[in-house]
Parts: sequence; structure tokens; C-alpha cells
Amino acid sequence: MTRQTREDAKNLSLITGAALVGIALTAVAVARSAAPVRVTSPVVVRVAERVHAAPMSAGDRLYGSVTTRDGARFEGFLRWDRNEGSWTDVLDANKEQDGRTTQSGIRFGNVRLIERLGRGEAMLTLRSGEHVRMSGRATDLGDGLRALRVDRPGLAEVELGWGDLDVVELMPAPVEAHPTEGRIRGVLRTRSGASFSGAVSWDVDEIYSGDLLDGDVAGERARIPFGEIAAIERYSRRAARVLLRSGEELVLEGTNDVDDSNSGIAVSDPELGEVKVSWGEFDRVDFDDVEASAPEVSFDGGRRIQGTVLTSAGERFNGLVRWDADEASTWEMLNGEQDGVAFQVEFSRIARLERTARGTRVELRDGRSFELSGSNDVDDGNRGILIDVGGRTVRVSWDEFAELRLDG
Repeated sequence: MTRQTREDAKNLSLITGAALVGIALTAVAVARSAAPVRVTSPVVVRVAERVHAAPMSAGDRLYGSVTTRDGARFEGFLRWDRNEGSWTDVLDANKEQDGRTTQSGIRFGNVRLIERLGRGEAMLTLRSGEHVRMSGRATDLGDGLRALRVDRPGLAEVELGWGDLDVVELMPAPVEAHPTEGRIRGVLRTRSGASFSGAVSWDVDEIYSGDLLDGDVAGERARIPFGEIAAIERYSRRAARVLLRSGEELVLEGTNDVDDSNSGIAVSDPELGEVKVSWGEFDRVDFDDVEASAPEVSFDGGRRIQGTVLTSAGERFNGLVRWDADEASTWEMLNGEQDGVAFQVEFSRIARLERTARGTRVELRDGRSFELSGSNDVDDGNRGILIDVGGRTVRVSWDEFAELRLDG
């Protein structure tokens, strides 16, 4: 047998083994999956057979009580619009205030009530008591909501649409309640060297240990539960290397889970807010079993932003701040981009903002810093910084602005 023949035989063996692994994992996934009960008005609940995983810790899992428009009530762990299931996750929406509509977002941990107002709007009551009217921007609010699933411990899972909802009350999970699937979390690294840690949303869709990563291995479709995956690495523009907890490695291709048609990998970083990383900037994510560090009790619903504004002329103004003539509370988000990463930074996590030649340097309270651009929050599209000083409002234009030091 020639050296080339031996190599060909070896490669064929590896490919065949990988294909068998993929087929086996597909069988495991099918055994674990079960369709939830779909609820439409009027609400009818049908018991569905479901294979439950071992009990998981509630950690930072989203929990609440859902009341429907016809009076039915369902309580349990919530999966909002497929890709939100933790207190640290961000509800994306537009803020409706003073006749203006502006891009906004809020972490679920700051919210106490979500009341449906119509096909595309909701009134949010925050833990601080503040009321905020929001409208649909993506699919988190309104008829575009992909689904709200309620995982009821010991009972059938329920699936609701936006039209079914009346009020959602968010609350801590009872001590005895355990979700049937774990939230996937880990450390994500970008190709430019940044790293983010927290709850992971893969392809803006998969968030739980029982969700499936789809891809082809040697022409065979593999469907791998995320709970079986130790790490995923960008292999090329059109493929990903997947390291299983068993120690096996697979290279998957052929689906939007594992190529450049991926919608992005989001990380809910407790000490930042949320980042969304494009496939082109994604390097690797290592999944872990570390207990969640941001339970519901760590959120307070926010307070007014307060700090000291310094101008390029050396003036200093201390007081209540409205950033970009819009964001006034610490629950609100500063939006920007850096190296293919989209940022939503919660103001409560920001220590300092400094204007730069390209945008704004954002220094977090944990010591990390990023230079963001690409949004009117952080570049010359900014509409000015308003400061309430001794009963009067001072406006500092973007050209005059130098730095904001936020109070702790």
C-alpha cells in the first residue's frame, strides 16, 4: 500500500466516523425534543408527552406569571421570542416618549410588569415604579413576537403569541422550581481579541442546552444538543469546528448555524449589557457550567443618570444628565459598534464617557474600555448632553463635549 493510499484510507475512516457521530447525535436530539402545547385564543391546554432532562438550577432564568386576554393564567420559566430566557437578556424595543420614538432596550431584570396595549405596543412597569411605553422594533414586542413559551414545572409547556397576552408579571422563581433545560453560557472571543462572558444566544435563536446546532458532516446532517458541546470555533467563512464534551471534534458546514449566514452570536454580559458578534468577527466560544452571577434580585429598575460633564473649554457641570437628549435613566442603553461587534451598554455599568476623534471611549466600572462609533449615541449625530444644574438646564453640544464622569 502506498503512502497516498494509506492517507486516503485514514481520511475515509475519519469522515465515516464523523458521519456516524452526526447520525447518533441526531437520534439523541430527536429523543429529547417535544413540541410545546400551542395556545391560541380561546386558550386550550393539551398535555403533550415530553422527555425531561435532569433538574437544572434556576440561576438567572427568567420566571413569571402570564395572564391571557381571556383570563387564563400560566406560571413558569419564560422563553421570550426564542432567544431571551435570562434576567440579563435585553428586550429590544422603541421608547415612546413626548411624541418621539427612539431606539431603546432594557434588561428583563429591571422589569416588573409588561402590559399589552395593542398589536405593537406595551406599557412596562419597572422595579423602580417608573412606567415606560414601548413599541415593537424587532420581534420582542408586537405581532412579530416569534413566541412566548412558559415552561411550567411538572406540567406541559405552553406556547403563546402576542395576540394571546394581557399581562406578564416577572418574579423570582420559587425555591422548589427547576427548569427542564439549562441556559447555555460561556466565554466568547472575537478575532480582534475582545472577550465577553455570560449567557449565549446562538444565531439569535438557540439559548438552552436542549436546543440543536445543525450542520452537515460528510453529507450527513448532524443535529447536536448544545448541552453536548464544549466549544465552537470559526473554521472558515463557511464552516465551524465543534468540540464535543466527549472529546470528539467535528467540522460542520451547510447551514446558517455554522457559516456566514449566521445571524450573529449574542452574549448577555452582566457587567456590560449585551453584545452581538458577527460571523466574520467571531473566533470561538467556550461553554461552561458556571452558576449565573446576575439573578433577578440584582436589578433595581434604574434611577436617574447623574454625573459631571466636562467641556472642551474646561467648563464643568454636575447634575442629572440626559444623554443624546434622550437617555435619562441608568437602565437605558448606549448603542455603538467596534470591530464587527454591536454593543448595547447599560448606563449603570458605565464609569466614564470620553469623546474621541472616531467616536466615544466607553470605560466600564469593571475596568474594560471600548471605542465605539456607528450610532448617534457615540458620534457627531449626538443631539447634545442636557444637564439639570440648580433648577436650570444646560445643553452641551457634541462639538463642545469632552467627557462625562458618571456617579456610582
